[in-house]
Amino acid sequence: MLNIMMLTPSLEAEFLFHQGVHQVKAEKYEAAISCFTRALRYKPDYSEALSQRGFALGCLGRHEDAISSFDRALTIRPDACWLWHNRGIALGKLGKYIEAINSFDRALEFNPGNSTVWHNRGITWNDCGVFEKAVASFDRALQLQPNAYWAWYNRGTALKQLQRHEEALNSFDRSIEFKPDGFLAWYHRGLILSDWGKHEKALASFDRALEIQPDCNRTWYNVGLSLGKMECYEEAIAAFDRVLELKPNDYWGWFNRGIALEQMGRQEEANISHNKAIAIQAQQQLET
Repeated sequence: MLNIMMLTPSLEAEFLFHQGVHQVKAEKYEAAISCFTRALRYKPDYSEALSQRGFALGCLGRHEDAISSFDRALTIRPDACWLWHNRGIALGKLGKYIEAINSFDRALEFNPGNSTVWHNRGITWNDCGVFEKAVASFDRALQLQPNAYWAWYNRGTALKQLQRHEEALNSFDRSIEFKPDGFLAWYHRGLILSDWGKHEKALASFDRALEIQPDCNRTWYNVGLSLGKMECYEEAIAAFDRVLELKPNDYWGWFNRGIALEQMGRQEEANISHNKAIAIQAQQQLET
């Protein structure tokens, strides 16, 4: 009887832990935190409960509390790669990028072949503007998981920031190879081609992006710009009209619509568009 009584708190903690995991899967994070907190009353050194509690707190944007949970878990399991990784994610969300990198580095000490850690290390270098190191991290992630379309995409964005446009385009192409319906890869591919003056090819990429997300006003805007560069002003105006359906107070949409109208000699309509742009700009200045 004594042994059964001694096991009871541990069993209670286990039961509450599994309830919490179920709540996390259902995205009921407050309920999950309550379960994990109750489990820890029965078993204070339950590292898995501390880890899952930290994850649930992070999902609610409570990143400082999440870090506290991860730190407690790490006193019990200092060699747990996933704890160092999740701690790094939380630090990154708080803008503590160097501390986040240090956490990812600790995770990699214990599991150097974890492509997710390398990828999120790259994201963090990207976020703090150190793009060369971001590319190096993405390269390592892709050595471990060559079909990771998200890593190819993020590698492309870092290369684009470094003005290494051809390499960036190749990265977006690889991303699309593994995820043909990847909106962002098609969109950024279009931006690079547009910057190169390859407007027909840019339009093909933007068109593909719009098949995936037809209501993205920024894509329609760039379609309008490319059409304008090709002197297809009627089609450009139609694209800017779509921008303004989706975002009526888009200053640049009204402004560039006016330019396209001017190119067609429709000065009165152009003036209306430009006046609308001026009014939006004046309102924005009042609000700032």
